[in-house]
Amino acid sequence: MKITKVEAIPVWYEPTDEYHALFGSGKKKGTMVHAREGWFANIEYKENVFVKISTDEGVTGWGEACAHPVTSETQAGILSTVALFGRTIMGKDPFQIGAIHAGLDHLFLQGNAGARSAIDIALYDIMGKASNQPVYNLLGGAYQKTFGQLATMPRAEPKRMAEHAQALLAKGYTCFEPKMTGHLESLDADADRLEAMIEVVPGSALVIADPNQMWGTAKDTIEIFTRRFAGVANVAIEQPVPFHDLKGLAAITAAIPQKVVADEAIQNLGTMIQIAADKPADMVSLKLGKCGGFYKALQMMRIAEAANLPVRIDWTQGSALLDTATGHLHAAVRLVGCDPGMDYQLRIKDRPVKEGGVQLQKGKLVMPEAPGLGLTVDEKLVRKLSQRR
Repeated sequence: MKITKVEAIPVWYEPTDEYHALFGSGKKKGTMVHAREGWFANIEYKENVFVKISTDEGVTGWGEACAHPVTSETQAGILSTVALFGRTIMGKDPFQIGAIHAGLDHLFLQGNAGARSAIDIALYDIMGKASNQPVYNLLGGAYQKTFGQLATMPRAEPKRMAEHAQALLAKGYTCFEPKMTGHLESLDADADRLEAMIEVVPGSALVIADPNQMWGTAKDTIEIFTRRFAGVANVAIEQPVPFHDLKGLAAITAAIPQKVVADEAIQNLGTMIQIAADKPADMVSLKLGKCGGFYKALQMMRIAEAANLPVRIDWTQGSALLDTATGHLHAAVRLVGCDPGMDYQLRIKDRPVKEGGVQLQKGKLVMPEAPGLGLTVDEKLVRKLSQRR
């Protein structure tokens, strides 16, 4: 089997009200809802890229990438990079995934993780279809194919956040990631929101505060957790300090009993090795778009698990294709930190997956058994979405 064509298709999604609530569209002037709202708030369309890879045996695979500040990629940049990567992998056997990634590493030592991820996902889709296996079997097999899900929540007043958490619990959500803004208001204001949520969710539901690096110093985080959350076991903190401050992250982990999650600190395989060796956190957060696809995400996952670090899989912002791909990665996790974030598709109105994919059944996510990603892309709609701008 040989790759015969790699096509990048830009798409513009129409955001839902849930999208605008999460990223602070139309918020009161002078306030902040999300640390990255300067990138995402008040947009007309969410910009993504679909990747379609064809082979000489008629097997086609699909992937998707999102423009995002964590990977420093714009839609235009992804299109250009996929074109370059496509020329590099043309004529290659999709099953030679290691050699393909080695070739992409030769082009770019770092960066372009979203573009690489879209190509990688499409190649795994091809390999799964050609071998009649779901992608999770290509990742070593599924430890779980049915699971709950994590809710990413917009920052709001404490009472509203508590009510939102209760509504999500009723829908079957098992854990929560409320957005925080730290010193842009105050850490105590963030703590008020966390306390309101903790009062209404069961002790088994993990509440992971996510300031996206905006809680200042390690000392600030240690002080607020010690003063406000002593004895509270089901609250955690994700990446409160800048991604490069691994010593600060380690100081927090050493000082508080609650779980500390490394997210933006994981930039590549090298930083994952360092985190596994030094353990500046209690858990690691992996995203397909940030890791560069299944191939390297799986390497990072196994490095973490070898160091006895639990793994949580978070969403990569896109359609049901990316939510389903995220589910395949979560299915392969042996040491699960919490249920995954897999509901980004609720934040866009368009439905480019017309059949299959991950399904919600009685409040639980159920992975498909079909080959590859286990879904059918509505190519006609994808082409239509590419004409919006």
